[in-house]
Amino acid sequence: MSPHTVPALTVNCTFGYRDVVGTVDTVVYPGEIVAVTGANGAGKSTLVDTVAGELEPLDGTVRVHGPDGDLDPASPEGAGAVIHLSEPSFFPDLTIGEHVSLTAQVTGRADEVDAEVDRWAVTPLLRSLPSRLSSGQRQRSYLGLQLVQRAPVVTLDEPERHLDADWIDYLCGRLRECSEAGAAVVVATHAPQIVTAADGVIAL
Repeated sequence: MSPHTVPALTVNCTFGYRDVVGTVDTVVYPGEIVAVTGANGAGKSTLVDTVAGELEPLDGTVRVHGPDGDLDPASPEGAGAVIHLSEPSFFPDLTIGEHVSLTAQVTGRADEVDAEVDRWAVTPLLRSLPSRLSSGQRQRSYLGLQLVQRAPVVTLDEPERHLDADWIDYLCGRLRECSEAGAAVVVATHAPQIVTAADGVIAL
């Protein structure tokens, strides 16, 4: 259980695209990991997209409670309040090493970025273009580049995709490190390891 008394995230909304998929009323505290579970088509990705501000709720609100006050992640003022990881995306003409350099420039933490990508076994891939990597290598590169960034809330949509069991176990530990650094983590997943590692579950 988180020692914090002020939540990092409050979700009280009905979510969906045109039609209602579901309704959630929950809070997530700094230091907590919450897994979103359910069958394919149950709305896991839709809920996580809504929490991240990629999709506005059909009704109700999503609020991130950070140092700048209560923010709607879907609003311009809420930009940067949530780090959202979904399908890996890269600049196709940049090598993985160039992505690492760009991330170091944006975050201002070159040593941390280098250490993070090394932990994900990305260092041997630095001269490669993303299109030349396997799906697992792309996923590890993406996670290494994204998880070094910081925000009050981190959302992930099936981050275990293309990872073997050992790397999923490592991902669980890395998500715990993010939460222990003060983030509230919300992750849509099919992986039993992630569900077991979570502090709470939203079952759809």
